[in-house]
Amino acid sequence: MNANRVTTVVTVALISILCFAATAASQRPEISIGATNSSLKTLQLTGQTNRYYRIESSSDLIKWTSTESYFLHTNNPHAQSVGTVGAIQEYFRATMIPSDWVCMNNSIPDTCPEHDNVSLVIRTNVAHYSIQASHPDQYAVLTNSCDANWNGCPPPQPGTDYYQGPALADKFQNDSRQYVIANRKEYFWRPLGMTVMKNGAIQHTNVTYIEIGGCITDAGGGCPIYFVLYADGYLRLIPYPPVRLGSVCFGSSVIVGPAAVELRPHADIESLDYHTANNTMTVTYRSGGTATIEVDPDKITRSEATVGVTVNYPTDQSLCSFRSMFVSDGNSDCDTVVSDESNGAIHMLPVMDFTVTSGISWFMTRYIRSIQRESAPNILIYLD
Repeated sequence: MNANRVTTVVTVALISILCFAATAASQRPEISIGATNSSLKTLQLTGQTNRYYRIESSSDLIKWTSTESYFLHTNNPHAQSVGTVGAIQEYFRATMIPSDWVCMNNSIPDTCPEHDNVSLVIRTNVAHYSIQASHPDQYAVLTNSCDANWNGCPPPQPGTDYYQGPALADKFQNDSRQYVIANRKEYFWRPLGMTVMKNGAIQHTNVTYIEIGGCITDAGGGCPIYFVLYADGYLRLIPYPPVRLGSVCFGSSVIVGPAAVELRPHADIESLDYHTANNTMTVTYRSGGTATIEVDPDKITRSEATVGVTVNYPTDQSLCSFRSMFVSDGNSDCDTVVSDESNGAIHMLPVMDFTVTSGISWFMTRYIRSIQRESAPNILIYLD
């Protein structure tokens, strides 16, 4: 699936360029180390424009890593700082992905289990898609603990969040099938929250996220939350819990909306209007366009939960983006992606090990039990 990927490598000390890809030389990106300012290195890239690239580094030409997102190369040359000159020989490569990609893997390594370092960007032009959450099926869930794990995380940094207003938790919609809660955190990482409406009437402004839940009618009972949507476009979904567990953890997220390809993507929501007649919401994005999200109570069960998205927003950068965490096998919310191709082929791929896929559906799952949040769900995204 990576036959069209083009990679160029340059060493810092020798400034010698090595190209290894089955493509014409005129199509290969060229990179070089530019003039240094004190101990800083600057890499310059010249290549095909309107393509996505990422700069990766290595000390042995075997293991390649990057702490940067893919970027859209629009003008030659592209200049990027690649750190300081050290005693260890370093190598750099520029990776260019095909222009017709459907699913881009923009994940980066991370040691912190509380960071969303897994990022799969899906870009295609469709009118509707669905998101489904299901319980782990590769192992028996033994615990429903959802405790945070800060092992391997950097020290906390000074806060840079924006003030949204007084804390809020208002159940503004409550009937026999669903309830909806508008929540405001006093501080949030985006400058503005969203205006939340009910049937066109404003309920609250600067809302950080909404929650939707319902009451289970079987013997197990309970009225748990199963849906969360944040003002930055992040949607989280879980089924009703198995009776034996009582509750399960949220885990991975899906950004619904036109999020740009970047290290921390987002699709800021300006307003959300919840329609009580059909349990849908109209989401309006600050960058333009809308989405209709259908949260049908009949599609929330103890085995799976499904929501639908009707698209009326630009999809040139992304249709949606899957966000999750992976530190290692056994410490992740997702370790495997199963891609269903349009020609009927099925590809099973480690979540950190591929660059691009095509496909009509993507199943993000976990084959190895995690030391945390082992009840967090599988996520399936499929084009309708």
